[in-house]
Amino acid sequence: VNKAAFPVKISHGEGCGRFAGRVIRNVNAAAPTPAWMKERLERSGQRSISALVDVTNYVMIELGRPLHVYDLDKLAAGIDVRFGRKGERLKLLNEQVVEVDETVLCITDHSGPIGLAGLMGGESTKAEPATRNIFLESAFFFPEAVAGRARRYNFASDASHRFERGVDFDNNIAGIERATGLILEICGGEPGPAVDTVAKLPERRPVRMRAARAHKVIGVPVPAADMADIFTRLGLSHTCEGAAGGEVFLVTPPSFRFDIEIEEDLIEEVARVYGFERIPARPPLALATMRPQPEGHRSPHAIRQQLADSDYQEVINFGFVDPQWETDFAGEANAIRVV
Repeated sequence: VNKAAFPVKISHGEGCGRFAGRVIRNVNAAAPTPAWMKERLERSGQRSISALVDVTNYVMIELGRPLHVYDLDKLAAGIDVRFGRKGERLKLLNEQVVEVDETVLCITDHSGPIGLAGLMGGESTKAEPATRNIFLESAFFFPEAVAGRARRYNFASDASHRFERGVDFDNNIAGIERATGLILEICGGEPGPAVDTVAKLPERRPVRMRAARAHKVIGVPVPAADMADIFTRLGLSHTCEGAAGGEVFLVTPPSFRFDIEIEEDLIEEVARVYGFERIPARPPLALATMRPQPEGHRSPHAIRQQLADSDYQEVINFGFVDPQWETDFAGEANAIRVV
């Protein structure tokens, strides 16, 4: 039985809130990816690369959980998740060499950075067909620590696309277990225990939504019972207070919803599930009256246009200018001087 656990340290909890990992020994990394997985990946816009990479991509699409596989034998001692240091460099999986600094969150070992957290792994520790022992990573990185970094290095990845928008911080172990099951099924191996290191997790503050406010914004009086049903169907834990017409919902966003922070976010969810097609399109009503325009009145613009049509030219006279201007433009050597 494999009881090996790879040491993990989170130095900067404000960047990495959680890091789960598992060692799997004696895998056959050269095993072919099953046809059913290849087909599903291709239908999701992913090309098949290798069995281990395909498994991580499959779980990423299935659970919304980005994962990464390291060659365990290429790791130098333990992993430390920290911000970079000026002058540190690493070669990424796309063969791009990047230089990091104190604003870039990195996965490191004793040799230095081995990957950009939430963006892309490094070339030096990647799993290859000859790999026998692997370390499976399932981490949570705060969106603020990932957003904009990929664009700085002029690339994009599936991981960065998800992490900078917010991923579920409660399914790390579920992702590890699902990936482990697929790896054992395809590549074999001996799994070790899943080690879960938690530094800091986001707070899920309840968001308040007034039914009357939702009616005003949506423009349709959606019944409060329908609102409650919508929140239930979306997996949003909620309570409701107040009498008919004055209901107030208090909704606690789940771990996988980073896009619910203010009242309008909840109103948007109600409108979306209720159905945009059920919201009638009515033209706006305004108390507007036509103002009379006397025939004997002409606007300055119309007068200017009439004069220009009669070959007049509008001139703009200078006020106080330098004597040299009068000499150059008007040929006036004895200009009138201001005392």
